[in-house]
Amino acid sequence: MRLILFILISNFSVAMANDSLDVKNNTQTSVSLTNYLGILEDASQQLTLADVQQATFKTDYPVQESINLSFTTSAYWLRLVFDNSSDLPINKIIELDYPLLKNVDFYWQINDKNIQTIHTGFALPFENRAYQSKIFAFPVQFPAHSQSVIYLRVASLNAISIVAKLWEPMAFQHKERNDYLTQSLYFGIVLAITLFSLGLALFLKELDYFIYLSMIFFTACTFIANRGLGAELIWPNFPFLTQIGSLGFGSFALAGHLLFISRLLHFKQHLPRLNLFIKLLMALILVTPLLLAINFGWALFANLLFIGTSAFILIMALIAALQKQRNAYFLCLSFSALSLGIIIGLAHTVGFISTNYSFYSLNIMQIGSAFELLVLTLFLTDRYRLIQQEKLNADNLLKQTNNKLLSKIEEHKASVNQQLTLTNQVYQMQKLESVTRLTAGIAHDFNNILSSIVGYNGLNTLAAQDSQDKNIQNIEEYLFNSQQIDTASQHAINLIKKMMSYSSTHPVDREIEIRPTYDVIDEILIMLRPGLRKTCLVNTDLDHDSNIQIDATHLGQILTNLLVNARDAMPNQTGEITISLKKIMSDKGNCTSCAQDIKGDFIELRVSDNGSGLKASVIKHIFDPFFTTKEIDKGTGLGLYTVNGMVHDLEGHIVVESSTSEANKGSTFRLLFPVKA
Repeated sequence: MRLILFILISNFSVAMANDSLDVKNNTQTSVSLTNYLGILEDASQQLTLADVQQATFKTDYPVQESINLSFTTSAYWLRLVFDNSSDLPINKIIELDYPLLKNVDFYWQINDKNIQTIHTGFALPFENRAYQSKIFAFPVQFPAHSQSVIYLRVASLNAISIVAKLWEPMAFQHKERNDYLTQSLYFGIVLAITLFSLGLALFLKELDYFIYLSMIFFTACTFIANRGLGAELIWPNFPFLTQIGSLGFGSFALAGHLLFISRLLHFKQHLPRLNLFIKLLMALILVTPLLLAINFGWALFANLLFIGTSAFILIMALIAALQKQRNAYFLCLSFSALSLGIIIGLAHTVGFISTNYSFYSLNIMQIGSAFELLVLTLFLTDRYRLIQQEKLNADNLLKQTNNKLLSKIEEHKASVNQQLTLTNQVYQMQKLESVTRLTAGIAHDFNNILSSIVGYNGLNTLAAQDSQDKNIQNIEEYLFNSQQIDTASQHAINLIKKMMSYSSTHPVDREIEIRPTYDVIDEILIMLRPGLRKTCLVNTDLDHDSNIQIDATHLGQILTNLLVNARDAMPNQTGEITISLKKIMSDKGNCTSCAQDIKGDFIELRVSDNGSGLKASVIKHIFDPFFTTKEIDKGTGLGLYTVNGMVHDLEGHIVVESSTSEANKGSTFRLLFPVKA
């Protein structure tokens, strides 16, 4: 009788300690389990399952999405009670959405009988996980008319955050897939911007761009460690990197941010004492990974140091912006998002912020990082524009120098050596002019190529979301989209190669690829299709025997600029775009750009739209650099400037025909290339 009474009292105490969850009545795809948790601290980390079954669990936590236990040397036992009052077994997945748990022990009991035991965590082999994922998930099947008690023991030297949910299996799989797609999008943007920045760094050979590349690299490594991707995909056999990765890689990223902002705001020249303090702070941050490797007890100090440093960076950027420094506006906007993300995220980690903001604190740093990358890309583009202006000034200066040299040669009848020197200087000026035009258009074209990459990644995302099974069924569509992404990436690589070729101080033979014109047109239309709405129709009338003797990459740039402009000219991107290619003979008309008479045999490439049309006052300046009718963040005014230069380099002409009247709206760009024997 005493034994029966003891069992009844124990069962009653379990039910009262934390309310049980009846899985039959759970109609939601997921439900938070933190309100059903009983928590027991194991300060000695010596308690066994038998010990905790007799212990009293704490259950008076407020209603919240997660429970933040911060940094602790204790282990914690979690208890969950599930009822299944239905006549059928029910499958569920229990999730602990926190990758930085060193040890996770899972015990499942029914009627005091141990049904399943799983020992996992990032310190153990990845194969030990019940569900192969970067987080910890445990599939369970609750028998009909049963009560299950599940114990979870968690321990870690990292800050412990308990984010527990109960999922429907299919809903959990969709959530996992969407999470991986989101991470792929973030790291895809990181990779694209890294390639762009690497091209700028190699071309300009400025230390600031290499520092920026290191910032991107270590920031990406920080999120790889923090999100559990390192333990799953990169270093599964090195749990030490998962333990110190977030703070270790974060130290290098934060030191890079300090160095980057101090150089761009010229603290060494204007504020030498503050620059000395920044160097000391950088040294302290860089020694942090060594301290963590020796004793991870420094983790709390590291978090507080990062919070203070982020606040310091934010204050520096704000002060510089108030002093109206040009660079400070971009830096303040970009670093403010990431700095606030670090401050809020780490403040949650050390327990300064309520755990009701768990979602934002766990994701805000990555959101801030993505925003920083986008803003700094605009900043690099702006610097590129300034460099282009400096090159134009240098070009004018060289022309003035050339005139003086010619005058001096005319007066003093310089020797042959002086004439050869002058010839080389003229050659360098012509080459600089080409470099100026190419570098002016590269930022504009890179945005178009990046739009295609993002567009096809969007199609992959939609295809994955439409799949009803975890197995990928649309493999042909995935392969086709991947092929288009690869094509767009190759365009970006080719542009960078040409930029490097032009920047050389000695003449080099550039590789020019001439392909059938209709083939290049078809390729560009496939690449740009995701950037055009379904309501935007593209018609083609191509003479396959008409081939323009032009580099395929340059022709792709020309078509991309004209098609994007035609798309933007149509309200809501709705209308028709027509592309034609044919041979013509012209004996009348003038070039809109150079005003020369157009006579002879030409291959005409025509791009027409039925958009809003162009006014005569706009057409007059349409080929001027930096002239645009678009909003500030929608265009750079370099697209048609680049097209004009490429066409006239081949001794061609451009005729612009447009009307803004209601009866005949639209614009037509006729590119005329002379027929060569």
